[in-house]
Amino acid sequence: MTLLLKHKTLLEINHIFVCLQTAPDKQSLEKIGLICSENIRNNPQQGTASMIIFFEHTYIELVWLENSTMAEIYAMYSGIDFISRSYSSQKATSPFGIALHQKPDTINSENGSLSSSNHQPSEEFINFAVENIAAQTEPICFMIPESVSFSNIFNPFLEAHRKLINHPLGIRKLTNTRIAISKTGNLTNPISMLKREGIVEIEQNASPLLELTFDEGSQGKSIDLKTIGIPIILKY
Repeated sequence: MTLLLKHKTLLEINHIFVCLQTAPDKQSLEKIGLICSENIRNNPQQGTASMIIFFEHTYIELVWLENSTMAEIYAMYSGIDFISRSYSSQKATSPFGIALHQKPDTINSENGSLSSSNHQPSEEFINFAVENIAAQTEPICFMIPESVSFSNIFNPFLEAHRKLINHPLGIRKLTNTRIAISKTGNLTNPISMLKREGIVEIEQNASPLLELTFDEGSQGKSIDLKTIGIPIILKY
């Protein structure tokens, strides 16, 4: 199956989520210079809640456990185990998830079809989901409908939306994503594809970590959020 145009992937990151054991300290994130969403999103069927940090074309969703019983039930029928994946420096499981969507310039604006008729819709990527979800040392990969992608929901002309991406830290656009995983050996097809096409850099045989570079690292600075219990390094 081919999901890629010649020299050009059809996919890009919509958002990344990170599974945590407890709610992050919003005040600590704000002191660092990040703006967090005002509202907490509750996901009772998953037994989780989440907070979002928006950027120009993507966002990070910090997900934490709220109800272990519901999380266990959700894991039984979905295969996604938020309890096992919740971050701890002692765990080898990956706490990350990568939500993908089709690049806007690969979709025909009139009928929603791919701009190249030689390729099938990227929803076929979901065919790989079972093996990927089962590999708990890898990030979860999944497609989201274009109708609810961040690029369709976020309106840069709304002042309320613009405020969410004007971080005091001075970062705006995600330009590189690197994920360290404990897994050795072969990767599943979704992760292999993302690595091969340069959507995500993958480092194997390492402690789980998400390294995000913004604005090509133009300021030459970095912040390690592990100091507040979040396995992310921000470079900017």
